[in-house]
Amino acid sequence: MLVFKEILKIKYLLLFEIFVLIIFFKFGLKPSLLAFSIVPLIILFKLTFDNLLFGIHIVTFSIILDALFPLKNYSSGPSVLIAEGVFLFFTIIIFLKISSSKSFDLNSSRIVEQWLLFLAWSLLIGLLVAVNQFRIITYWKNYFAGFLVFMVILNNIKTKDDIKLFIISILIWSLSLSLIELKILYDLGGLTQGLFGLFMKKNLLSVGWGKSNYLAAFYVLIIPIAIGSFYYFKSKKWKILLIPLIMLMIFGIMITLSRGGIIALFISVFILFTRILKRKTILSFLVIVIIISLVIFLNPLTNILFTRISSFETTGSYFSRINFYMEVWAAFLKNPLTGVGIGNLSYYSTFIIPAHGAPSAHNIILGALGEIGLIGSIFYFLIFSLLIIENIKNYRAETNESIKILQWSFFSAIIGALLHSMVEPIFEGFQFSIMFWIVAGLSLQLDKIKVSYTQP
Repeated sequence: MLVFKEILKIKYLLLFEIFVLIIFFKFGLKPSLLAFSIVPLIILFKLTFDNLLFGIHIVTFSIILDALFPLKNYSSGPSVLIAEGVFLFFTIIIFLKISSSKSFDLNSSRIVEQWLLFLAWSLLIGLLVAVNQFRIITYWKNYFAGFLVFMVILNNIKTKDDIKLFIISILIWSLSLSLIELKILYDLGGLTQGLFGLFMKKNLLSVGWGKSNYLAAFYVLIIPIAIGSFYYFKSKKWKILLIPLIMLMIFGIMITLSRGGIIALFISVFILFTRILKRKTILSFLVIVIIISLVIFLNPLTNILFTRISSFETTGSYFSRINFYMEVWAAFLKNPLTGVGIGNLSYYSTFIIPAHGAPSAHNIILGALGEIGLIGSIFYFLIFSLLIIENIKNYRAETNESIKILQWSFFSAIIGALLHSMVEPIFEGFQFSIMFWIVAGLSLQLDKIKVSYTQP
């Protein structure tokens, strides 16, 4: 089976992940085990130094591992920062690699140039104008994480196998997140009682590093790619595996009860099907529509989800956002060129619900204007503009229909994430920044798939 041949290519990574999960589940987080982890870290250092793409797989897996061990329990509390530690380890390896090799090209893309301008401006100006400089560093490192994985993808993706392995890795990552959500429901008293709890309490679903709306952002990003992969991979075995995965992911985003996530996903999937729906694909399209319909209509949360969407303009979250939008705009007008610094908007606001809540505008445009000013916003949004332009150019230049479908699914995922960012601060998050810019980097490398699509 082709699927097992593909998985065997990352067998050592999978074996390591399984080993770590077993150890942590059986014994918990103990100092002796953390000390023991130095041994596999030495091995990982060598493997990652030889192949930086391997390091990205480890970083993404560490995010899932981090979600399993919040400091308090499954429904609240910060994580143990496993992902941050692994990323620091990965960053050190990258800089050692750059210092010992001339093959790492910082000027490989116009997007990279804009990234460097944005990172320099947001850090230096932020440290000068911010009320809280520590928050500048805390939030800036999340953007830097996205930039670093994007750079590694652009400089190290060489073959179709590299791309396929990342698609597999992203899908496995999403499967892991869905299973964690099911585990959370089980810990809340079982599946039935857990679902009932979602009816009664907003944002009950959460892991150590994110709550419902943030979790939904990952499904908005990955579901279009899963659908595109369903069309791209010709193997029937792959399609059989992808069908239940898509169903599980749709269920996963629905139990987050994220209105913004559901709407953004609907729009991105609509954009996807406007390009791939043709006579040859009509049957598979109907299969996916039936799958989505079954998940929606058989899900007991459907009624409450649509009720929340229809009553959006009368909810407290709506009015809290509107009031905070006004204060963010006022902060921008007072500091139009420089902004007030990343993560510092709360110091210029009297309306934050709750009072200790995250200092975010919940809107990527307003947030950028308020935090990094007009100049920084130009640098920032040029990154996304160039990303979209490059994706469209690559799509138009491509002649192979299978590759075009895959390209358009990545493009739809990017658009969906940007739409979701209009109501949620997803790009400020460390975890989402990494996952999004992995997808963005892959979207620019899909033209490297130039092979026959006849399966052996």
